[in-house]
Amino acid sequence: MTPPKKNTTEIIHKLYDDDTYNDDIVLIALKSNMPDYKMAYCLNKQLGVHFKKVIPEISINDNGTAFFRSFNYHDQKNHLIWRLFENKSNFVENSENVNFSLFNSNDEGFYATNYLIPEWKTIDFFILIENIDFLFNTEELLEKIQTIKNISTQFIIEMDTLSTKSQKNLIF
Repeated sequence: MTPPKKNTTEIIHKLYDDDTYNDDIVLIALKSNMPDYKMAYCLNKQLGVHFKKVIPEISINDNGTAFFRSFNYHDQKNHLIWRLFENKSNFVENSENVNFSLFNSNDEGFYATNYLIPEWKTIDFFILIENIDFLFNTEELLEKIQTIKNISTQFIIEMDTLSTKSQKNLIF
């Protein structure tokens, strides 16, 4: 008995995991002592973007709710999505039953700091730019950011270096 012939006209499709393919995203780290609204204003002025505050804020539930302020800008001309967000949030843990009042002591809660990207605790802000192409000049962008007063450090972070948890925190 001869084995059955295989159909040689079959087409095999391979599926690739696109979650690890981050060539169209740039993540820029910024260290500064400016408040978030002033950072957005300075970036708007220097880069020619129009960041607007996003409401509601980014929230992460981890032993309490941490809120991170963020700003968005949709560049219709270049089809880019810009996001500016803070990395650090101070919040009260385990404060579900605390009665907040002017004369009540808030000693029942524990004040904690949470980070959107814990690997970079020293970074204050991030700019996430989506849908970039080969024409996007990141070096020129970093040079423009460098001219802003009160920004002490700015650099690009490779998305592959972030933990899976941090990458999931960036999906909002």
